[in-house]
Amino acid sequence: MKSRLIVFIEIAIVTCFAVGESKIMAAQTRLIAPGTEPAIEGKEVDWIYGDYLLKNDKIALTIASPVSTRDANMTIRNIGGSILDLTLNEPSNDQLSAYTPTAGRYMFHDPSLVTTGREGDSVFWQCLSTRAAAKDGTTATIRYRLKDGDAFVTATVLIEGEAAEKINSYDGVRADGWFTFEKSGSVAYCADSFFRQTIGFQSPRLNQPPRWIRGRPYRLQYADGHVERSAGKVKWTTRIYPATSLIDLMSVTERADEPSKMHKFSVQRGIDPADGVDAVNRAQVTLQSVSNANGSAKDDAIASETFTLQTDDQGVAHARLTPGAYIAIASAIGYESTELGFQSGRNDQGTDKNVGGNASVMLTLGNASGFVAEVKDGRGKLIPVKATIYAADGNDPNYGLSSARTFVENLVYSVHGRMSCPLDPGKYEIYFSRGPEYNSVKKNVEIVANQMQQISVQLDRVVDTTGWVSADLHSHSSPSGDNTSDQFGRVENLLCENIEFAPCTEHNRIDSYLPHLQQMKLTHLMATCTGIELTGSPTPVNHQNSFPLHWHPHTQNGGGPRSSSNPVVQIERLAMWDQGSDKLVQMNHPNLHQIYGDVNTDGVPDQGFRGMLEWTDVVEVHPLETIFRDIPNNPPNVRRMRIPMFQWLQLLNQGRRIPGVINTDSHYNHHGSGWRRNWIASSTDDPGEISTEEMVRQAEAGHIVMSTGPFLSVAGQSSSTSAAVLPGDDLDATDGKVTLKVSVQCPNWLDVNRVQVFINGRPSAEHNFTRKNSPELFGRLDDVRKFDSTIRLRLDHDAHLIVATIGEGTTMEKIMGTRYGRRPPIAVSNPIFVNVNGDSFQPNGDDLGMPLPSASLPAKPK
Repeated sequence: MKSRLIVFIEIAIVTCFAVGESKIMAAQTRLIAPGTEPAIEGKEVDWIYGDYLLKNDKIALTIASPVSTRDANMTIRNIGGSILDLTLNEPSNDQLSAYTPTAGRYMFHDPSLVTTGREGDSVFWQCLSTRAAAKDGTTATIRYRLKDGDAFVTATVLIEGEAAEKINSYDGVRADGWFTFEKSGSVAYCADSFFRQTIGFQSPRLNQPPRWIRGRPYRLQYADGHVERSAGKVKWTTRIYPATSLIDLMSVTERADEPSKMHKFSVQRGIDPADGVDAVNRAQVTLQSVSNANGSAKDDAIASETFTLQTDDQGVAHARLTPGAYIAIASAIGYESTELGFQSGRNDQGTDKNVGGNASVMLTLGNASGFVAEVKDGRGKLIPVKATIYAADGNDPNYGLSSARTFVENLVYSVHGRMSCPLDPGKYEIYFSRGPEYNSVKKNVEIVANQMQQISVQLDRVVDTTGWVSADLHSHSSPSGDNTSDQFGRVENLLCENIEFAPCTEHNRIDSYLPHLQQMKLTHLMATCTGIELTGSPTPVNHQNSFPLHWHPHTQNGGGPRSSSNPVVQIERLAMWDQGSDKLVQMNHPNLHQIYGDVNTDGVPDQGFRGMLEWTDVVEVHPLETIFRDIPNNPPNVRRMRIPMFQWLQLLNQGRRIPGVINTDSHYNHHGSGWRRNWIASSTDDPGEISTEEMVRQAEAGHIVMSTGPFLSVAGQSSSTSAAVLPGDDLDATDGKVTLKVSVQCPNWLDVNRVQVFINGRPSAEHNFTRKNSPELFGRLDDVRKFDSTIRLRLDHDAHLIVATIGEGTTMEKIMGTRYGRRPPIAVSNPIFVNVNGDSFQPNGDDLGMPLPSASLPAKPK
């Protein structure tokens, strides 16, 4: 059912520029330096100091400095002379990764070859190439031209040299994530409808679009008619248009002979006293042209198509429209759609197409269906919360992409404990959660049309983790370059999963979560620091995290080091960065077989990349469940020897005392963070008081328990010492007798049914406790404390002891989603090193039944 209003109303115009009274703002070009930062917004902004800005009254763009070290991010490298940021000024919203002239076939590496200036009513930026990838003696010149009042920038590529006529005419475009690559009329375009940017490419020579050729980057292939060829020269020119949507783009390309003005579409509802919300975020506005200003039907693509605009989180969308009558239909989850006819007239000052103006169209939806929730802890304090929503009929709501913020697919994050969630009428299961220290609350609701139900939720913090804080040491968002996730959404995800310490570890860029925490006013709920994942080839061995590092905003790599094709060189460079400052160096998702002694993963033993181990403080060893698998009797192929848990146990037996960690390595925001974590020993339980320096020291000491949810506590004691020791510590036990105090706590949505002790990496049959064979040691299913016992061992030789627990046959799916939650709840301690012989700890050298690919490795020097 929808409301319908087809009375065509004239929209009020706010004239931005007056012809004959004041000039349109002249185009400008300048070098970006401190104090002259461009006001460009958007998820994909990549400019740094030393780049160039071109701007007029309509659009703004940045051009990468032509130096050999200029990278946009990990996956867009050697990018000098390319357009990095491109957007309308209103709204400012850059989602482009890069436009690369010649698709990288020519290098622009010499700033002294840059020319900028003004020619008549235009500004230009021009640079000559320094090298051709083909080494054929040709050179390329890229020239960008921005005219006063134009809604596009013109890019001209000129290639000169004897071999020029043979050069294939194409450029490269990186528009990552959710962009689609299409054509319409004379324009090739790429569009990300959800994040509200469309970019058009049009030739001024031929009334047909360039052709897309799939790849990375996508090739923008020009036909012969687009290109000028002569003896020793080939030249092509492209007009590049930033736009909000396809209809916005068509209004300034296919109807360039008609004046257009920007329309602001606001979707709202009357304020409901239940939640005080009036803006309808994530609404869709469907537009269709009915007739032109004279009342006759328009015979073009705009008249024959229906276009959809996605509103932002404030319920606003923008599009330029040419004069005529339009119908707008607004719709959103939990609302009946509404329809409005409106008339877009000519600008007040005449018919000059360069005269701007904006108009407002208000679309009012009725009352919402859904729920309003307020979530508090047991003390009555509002807390961050995640709500995961499942529809009884299987058609779960989809609020937005997995890379979005706040409303992400079928879940909602609320960092302040209140949420207003529209839903279509029907029956739902809603799971409210805040990580594995809190019970989850399930609400079964039936949503009725036009009603927002009130829900009060109390999440009790039932798991006692005193002395330990929850940490994720490896996560990503859009600045990394291999995903397009909103970084604000990453921080929401971390907070709502009760991660208490999380360094920012984007690929090849030092960055910070602190600005988001400050914007949320929640710096007291999560400690953070600046860091990096330095990422080189070969993969996966040449990825390392490090923190803390000194952040230099708006500089290349945020002031971080460059990667290397030699993993040993790279990890040493990272460890010694910032004048050798104290930092944690983490080896990420490694192939330890390759590192230890098989560089080419060809099964032929060699020295590997073993030098990396000298610089490694901690190593990722997930997935944890492999500790329970019989790896030697089911070995993977030598080229896919990624069994880091098993290989870590082997290294421990060779004397490599490198603590293990697990992390999510999250790239998307739909349950991305939280399903793996480390509990790290801490002198404070207050996230606002956590010291990064202490986190580094505790991690280096191995005071870590790795978990997908269960909180495992392990303390070792012997008659030789009065104090209990933590995982990572040494324990003297000259009589060979050791006691392990082991407990496991879980909230109501997790369970474990097995606790296993591993001695020197091998499971001890004597110390394998299950709910079936030792029911007296396990709590009831509804108990928080699932296991609590003192385990006694008698050792004849030095040994390292690891305790693991698992909920075999159980999952975390309802709380953590199908992608991550189908794994079992599991936790694994770092080892306690028991010294029986009275001298220093001696590793036993056991390869656990699967030979290492090289001779034994000497112990790491202290």
